[in-house]
Amino acid sequence: MTSNHTVSALRSIRRQAVNHPADGIEAVATAPAEGVPLGDDRNDVDGSSVLRLIELILKSPQRLDRLVRRDDAQDALIPRFVIIALTSFALFASALAIVFSASGVVPQLTAVDRFLAENGSGLALVRFEQTDSMAAFWRSGTPIHLIIAYSCGLIAATGVCLPSLYFYGLLSGVRLSMREVVAHAMKAKATSAVALMGILPIYIALALGVAVFDWIPSTIEVGALWLGLVLPFIAGIWGTSSLYRAFSGLSDTLSADRRERRVCFLRRLVFSWAACYTAVSPLMIFTLLQWLQSSSGVAGG
Repeated sequence: MTSNHTVSALRSIRRQAVNHPADGIEAVATAPAEGVPLGDDRNDVDGSSVLRLIELILKSPQRLDRLVRRDDAQDALIPRFVIIALTSFALFASALAIVFSASGVVPQLTAVDRFLAENGSGLALVRFEQTDSMAAFWRSGTPIHLIIAYSCGLIAATGVCLPSLYFYGLLSGVRLSMREVVAHAMKAKATSAVALMGILPIYIALALGVAVFDWIPSTIEVGALWLGLVLPFIAGIWGTSSLYRAFSGLSDTLSADRRERRVCFLRRLVFSWAACYTAVSPLMIFTLLQWLQSSSGVAGG
C-alpha cells in the first residue's frame, strides 16, 4: 500500500511539472522521501515537542529538513531548536566544570590585546592554574562563567553570522526568507548540541580517568583539558553537515536551466559560511569568558 501511494504521488508530481513547470518545482520541494507520506510531516508540525525533534535529528534528518522548510512550522520550531541548543550547551559547560574541578585547575584567559602586546614574554593565551581546593574552584565563579560563555557565545555567534548566510542564499539565487535562514541555522545548532551530548559521556570518562590516576603525564592531562574546551567545535561538524545538506536541497527552488550551474556555487557558499562561523565561534566564547573572568577578578588579564 505504501509503495503504491508513493508511485501515485510521484506520477502526480510528474504530470504537474509537465503542465505547470513552476508548480512542479514547489511539488518537488515537498515530495515524499524515503516512502514517508506528506501527512506525517503535518503530524510532526502539530506534535513536534522538543523530544520529538531530538528523535528526528537522530533518526530522520531528511524528514526534519522538509519540516523546517514549511512556513507554518518555522515559528514553532525555532524556539524549540534554541531550547535544545541552550540546554545541551549548559549541560556540557557544567560537565566541563566538573572535569576542571576534579583536575584541580582553573582556566585563566589572557586578554587578546595584552597577549599581542606581550607576545615575546611567553605569556600564554590560555593557561591552567592550580586551585587550593575543590571548594575554591566552585567559589571562583568559573562554572557559571563557563555556562554563560558556551551557552550564549555559540548562539550569539550564529546570530552574528546569520546575515551573511541569508546573503549567500540570495546570491546563489534560491528563494529564501530570513525566517527560513534562522530555522535552518538553529536546526544545525540543535544538531551540533545533540551530537555534543552523545560525545560528552565518552569525554567525561576519559577526562576523569586522566585526573584520577597520578601516573599519567601532565602533558596528557593538559591535552584532555584542551579537548574539553574545543569539544563543541568537534560536535559542530554534524551541525555543519546538516546545514550543508539542507541548503543543497534548496536548489530545487531554482529553475531547471539554472539549477545545474548554481548547485555547486550554493554548496561552496555554504562551505564558506561554515568556515566563517568556525572562526567567529571560538572568538566569541573566548571574549565572553575572558570578560566574565576579568569582571569578577578571577583572571589575571
